[in-house]
Amino acid sequence: MKSLFLCLLLFLSLSAISQSQWEIELSHEIPVLRMGAWTRGDYCILVSLDSLSSHLRRCQHDLKRSIDYYVDRDSSLLNYFTATAQRYDVAATQTENAINGFDLKTLIIYEGIENSRRNLEDFAILERHLKQLVEQQKAIVLFKGERIYTLCYLIDSNVKGGETTVSEILNNGYSTKAFFDQPDNCLFYEYTHLGW
Repeated sequence: MKSLFLCLLLFLSLSAISQSQWEIELSHEIPVLRMGAWTRGDYCILVSLDSLSSHLRRCQHDLKRSIDYYVDRDSSLLNYFTATAQRYDVAATQTENAINGFDLKTLIIYEGIENSRRNLEDFAILERHLKQLVEQQKAIVLFKGERIYTLCYLIDSNVKGGETTVSEILNNGYSTKAFFDQPDNCLFYEYTHLGW
């Protein structure tokens, strides 16, 4: 009941303000010698390869603890965590040995057993981490080759207020875009579905 009440409260607040925008400050730090690059459209994110490899090793260490826990308990979960840990190990090794300008999209990081389709373009985990680094001012962002120091965020609800039907209540959500100049030219895009 609490979760239904919270969803309804969030829905009402999103309905009242169907769109909000704010700006965040980006990193002003000087680039380090070895940085990896993540390119999306007009944007490029540069991150320290050393800090990224440390993050990947920490994740791998956590996965190894899960492997140790499930070794005699559940073979399915053991296989799940083992395959995931191996991908983190390969990615960490790649970032440790990479040169400046390394293309981060060559890293294959996802959770679960081996899946050849996911080996091609499953960047969700790495993209979430890069978004976090950008928001924490630990990454450099370029737009059309020029460094930028601010990024706009826009939240837009798919329910515009007024009378709503049961279907609109159950199938509502909002999108979040992070961009520099225009919302349609965004660096990050997320859609959050609030209904059932």
